Amino acid sequence: MDPVKKNSRLSLRRARRTGAAICFFALAASLALLWGLLNGSYWALAIPVAAGVFTALGLSFWVGYTINTVRGIPPEADHYAGRPARLIALAICFASIAIGLVFLYGVAIESYWALALPVGAAVLSLSSMVFWIGWAIVTQRTTVSEPEPAPAGESAEGGEVPLDAHP
Repeated sequence: MDPVKKNSRLSLRRARRTGAAICFFALAASLALLWGLLNGSYWALAIPVAAGVFTALGLSFWVGYTINTVRGIPPEADHYAGRPARLIALAICFASIAIGLVFLYGVAIESYWALALPVGAAVLSLSSMVFWIGWAIVTQRTTVSEPEPAPAGESAEGGEVPLDAHP
């Protein structure tokens, strides 16, 4: 048997098993969330919100860390090389850690605001994105650019058309 075909079959089987596992865990997580919500569990909301908050905080920490430790900056990004940029990056790292600790404390004492503030921020962010997309659509003259009319004797594609040709 051809090794390439054998590897592609293994890859396909592995991809299908991975897809099945993803479907299973997504379904299990959805059922667990639904069960928790129906039972009025605080943790049914706290766990997904915490996952989102810690993902966002981890990304912001990573951006700050990357800006702070980058070497070999190209000339067009020189503004990232100075001391102010490094201090801002360090502040981003510390703010991410501080917000994470405050959030973790709020979740530990089962505070309503520990969940409401991040969810509210996410909803406001999403709403503002949808608003600006809508605003761009409303204020744009047209979404489809109309082709320039072709001069007499030429087709829209630029080729010559006989003047006596009729469609």
